[in-house]
Formats: sequence, C-alpha cells, structure tokens
Amino acid sequence: MNLEKYISTLLFQHDCVIVPEFGAFIAQKVQSIYQPENSIFLPPKKELAFNPSLIKNDGLLIQEVATKNGISFEKAQEEIESMVQFWKNHLNKNTTLNLEGLGNFSKTENDQLNFTPSSQNYLLKSFGLDKVKGQYVLTTENQESSSAVWWKVASIIPILVGGYLYFGKPKPVTDFVNQQWSGFVSPILNPDASATKAVFAEPIKVVEKQISAVKEEAIIHDYQMIVGSFRKLEEANNSVAKLQEKGFEAAKMTQKKGSFYYVALQTFPTKEEALEYRRSLGEEFPESWVLSLKD
Repeated sequence: MNLEKYISTLLFQHDCVIVPEFGAFIAQKVQSIYQPENSIFLPPKKELAFNPSLIKNDGLLIQEVATKNGISFEKAQEEIESMVQFWKNHLNKNTTLNLEGLGNFSKTENDQLNFTPSSQNYLLKSFGLDKVKGQYVLTTENQESSSAVWWKVASIIPILVGGYLYFGKPKPVTDFVNQQWSGFVSPILNPDASATKAVFAEPIKVVEKQISAVKEEAIIHDYQMIVGSFRKLEEANNSVAKLQEKGFEAAKMTQKKGSFYYVALQTFPTKEEALEYRRSLGEEFPESWVLSLKD
C-alpha cells in the first residue's frame, strides 16, 4: 500500500496528519517571501515538519484509507500498522527512508530520526504557483496623502454648514451629520483619469450569526462514535444542531484534538457497545468510526 499518497492528500486539507505509532507530519504555513538579492517572489506555502512524539491514533488517516479503498476501519488500521512496521524495519537496516512527496528520514547513532522535507507545497491556494521574477518593487506607507485628507475634510464642511443653517441649533446638527455621512464615501483620486466619480455606499446589511453553545454532559465515555471532525467550533456546533434535529439528541462535540473539533453521535463505556451501535445504524453514517480514548 502506498501510504504516502494518503498522507499527502490529507495534508492539503489538514495541518496535522498522525501516522499511528510512527509520528505526525505537520504542515506549517509560510507567507510569501521576497528575495531582494535576485528580485524573486516566492508564493505562500505550507512547509512540512515531523514530530515523532505524536503517535496516538486520532482516526483521521485510518478513515481516509478505509474510505478510499472501500474497506472496514479495522482492516485499514491493520494495513497501516503493517506499513509502519515496514518503515521501521527499513530504517533499522538502512538508516535512511525516502517517502515520496513527504521527505527523507535518516537515523542517527542515538536512534533519533532526522527529517528533511520535500519541496512539495501543500498550501492548496498556492498549488501550481511558481516563483516570480520582479522587475520593479513598489513600496507603500500606511499614511494618507495630503490630497486624500483634504478631500475628506472638504466633503464634511458642506454637511456641517447645511445642518447648522437648516436647524439653527447646535444639538440637531450632530444627528443631521450622522444621517448624511452614513451613506457617503470620499471620492477616490485617480491622477491618470480625466474625471473622477464619487461613489456612494449602499446601506450596510448586518447579518447576525447565532452560534450555539456546546452542550456538555456530566459523563463523556471513553468510546465515541465519531461522525465528523471540524476545524472551526462554529461548524462543529452546526453539525451537532443538525444531528439533534434528526433525532440524535445525544450528539455532542466531545473534544478538540490538535486543530479539529470532534463530533460524536453518542459515547459508550465499552468498545463492544460502540461497535454494536454503529452497526445498528447501517449505512446512514458510512464515514463514521469508533474513537477510543484508552488505546
């Protein structure tokens, strides 16, 4: 089995992929870089690092292998364990291991692993982008030009004067200015254009987002039927709300592991109960898996 392929696929969507009993591949975001010595712009990217201490199974890699190959969760776990053992044996005999698309491992005399990442860019937004040779570099300052400031001052003077003449009293002028200013945007100066049009903003539409709180129960058991993992808490809460609307009242966000919030349909004190419940639901949740906090 080409386990590297599944790890690479997940790294485009996740910042951390744990290979049980081997270690974790961590994708760290790096902003675009300008090299002034050769006028080269490098696109944003995600560089790989390796942490050998993160070996506890979180189910992400196993679920990917099981789904893509149409096999059970237990069978996928066996396949991954076999491949990890092959990697370890290879390192013991050869002291080096090359994983395509990920990087190279080398073993020191103290049995420690050194990892050299590949040049693969795992930032999906920058996929396929190459470095760019620049001819000129323009710099900007976080200061408004004097002409822009003048236009803003000039634009408010007629409003103030008009408000004073209209009401004849100081107090209502404030309300008048607020009403007029709320729909006004200062004109954008373009020195290359023959004429400039003032742009008036449309009324701002305020969208209220209701974030539901995570419902906590007194006991969350060690065996959990996981039906989804989400990067944002809001997404996890929305998933819980939808599941509860469908009648799964025990659904909850049970924990945060790494960068992801895990949503469980239900938790159980024993693994047998969790597996039996998963089987009882048939194909309703084909990508679900049982997460053990004891293994």
